[in-house]
Amino acid sequence: MKRIRKSFIALILVAMLFTLAACGKDKKSDKSGTDDVLNIAVTSDIVTMDVHKTTDDYLVPMNVFDTLFEVVLKSDGSTSIEKSLVEDYSVSGDGLVYSFTLRDGVVFSDGTPLTCEDVKFTFERILTLPESEQTDYAISIKGAQELMDGTANELSGIEVEDDTHMTFTLSEPFSGFLAQLATPSTSILSKASVTEAGDDFGVVPEKTIGSGPYIITSWERGAGLTFEYNSKYWGTEPSVKKVNVRIMDASSIDMAFQKGDIDLIDCQKIDSAIVESTYKAKYADDIVAVNRLGINYLILNENTEPLENVNVRKAIQTAIDRKAILDSIYNGDGKLEDGIYPSGCLYYCDANQGWLKYDPEAAKSLLAQAGYADGFDFEICMDSNADDAIKSVIQIVAQNLNDVGINATIKNYDHASWLELRNSGDMPSFLAGWTLDYNDPDNVIYTFFGSKDNTHIRSNNYSDDATIERVAAARGIVDPKEREAEYAALEKKLVKDDAVWVPMFSLKHLYVKSDRIESFTPHWAGWSDFYFKGVTLK
Repeated sequence: MKRIRKSFIALILVAMLFTLAACGKDKKSDKSGTDDVLNIAVTSDIVTMDVHKTTDDYLVPMNVFDTLFEVVLKSDGSTSIEKSLVEDYSVSGDGLVYSFTLRDGVVFSDGTPLTCEDVKFTFERILTLPESEQTDYAISIKGAQELMDGTANELSGIEVEDDTHMTFTLSEPFSGFLAQLATPSTSILSKASVTEAGDDFGVVPEKTIGSGPYIITSWERGAGLTFEYNSKYWGTEPSVKKVNVRIMDASSIDMAFQKGDIDLIDCQKIDSAIVESTYKAKYADDIVAVNRLGINYLILNENTEPLENVNVRKAIQTAIDRKAILDSIYNGDGKLEDGIYPSGCLYYCDANQGWLKYDPEAAKSLLAQAGYADGFDFEICMDSNADDAIKSVIQIVAQNLNDVGINATIKNYDHASWLELRNSGDMPSFLAGWTLDYNDPDNVIYTFFGSKDNTHIRSNNYSDDATIERVAAARGIVDPKEREAEYAALEKKLVKDDAVWVPMFSLKHLYVKSDRIESFTPHWAGWSDFYFKGVTLK
């Protein structure tokens, strides 16, 4: 009996080994394993999974939904706009009409086919949803204003021919339109599922579905989210089949990575001193860096005396030791920027770089020429929600200005008050950063200087109406060379000639990957949110 029992047990063990071996060869069949699971952490919970209601929470849209186009980050750091849901397209010579052919056979995760009607529904929802934060991404389409005003029932600029063929007609040419179609803001939604879900869309995981590589299987408020591979995904199957996103404070994230509980750490989420002393030393070979396509700047309000004087603004530009700030606060992980468009932005102009030098004596001379040899009072407004690095930068800027005779003081505001004051146009000066949403110079220059309203809500109040009109008109230039030349000329005019702001620097975004990760491609603009399909596990 003992021999029979042992033989029986041995047979069972052999069978189990064969079963395990077979499962090991097919990761798709082993959803409960850990070989294809990615564990990451973030410092705060999302507010919504509905991309139309947020400009911050993009982790879900980027991984659960698809866009018509996508931005691809190349090995040399450059980017290109590639087709995603679009199979083929053409643009009319006047830049007004975009004809699209969608990929055939794409379905949402519930099996419903994705058609042109879903695309049209998405853009109409962007414009009509009362809580929409994304209207800028559809406002250029013909009939958008009428739809928003309620004088039209549908978006006349989108015509659906059949399930896979459609045209977009713009109200005027806009060469940045394709770039906008590659952002999470224009994620394509399912008309049927969104309509059926009602208020549950973006709130309840099983009612928030897309055609992307993942589905949300759980969202526990304050604790985290779980993503799993969408077996109906039309694209290349990702290496990662499941993602656990945990919410932790910065110190806990550091400890969790050290223990091996998470696989990827975003260095922007932890103390820079720890990054420098621990991660750069201990994990140097595992650091993945990407240039953040964004620029830090100090706004100068022309409606605040004596900032209406261009020599005063130029004095402030030359009084700030930007390199010392970059080296001391950010450990040199970035580069000085002298214009509007950050390094890596389309039409970045090398000729507009290198002119701005730290020169306290020149600053004093400019102040004297402006009639302020004895200085003046200058207030820098600080958002209490700003991170410690920004607060340290502001303190150094204030000291630099005091060194040339400007009586610079820092005034703290809670976030709501800071935002209200800035939007009122009355904030004298503030330090902030802007990271690209879509890779086009329009995303920066038009946002800040494309209209009187735009300059006002940023508390810049730029006064040259002719230049503002040029910025608005540049959106419609179709010829790439003409467009590039005009954007370079506008950058020089605004920053070097008119000193609208003090350009500071762009920063690198550092990540550290664990031994479980073979490769990792960050977001092309250096966002903290990233595409899980850009992670390859060993």
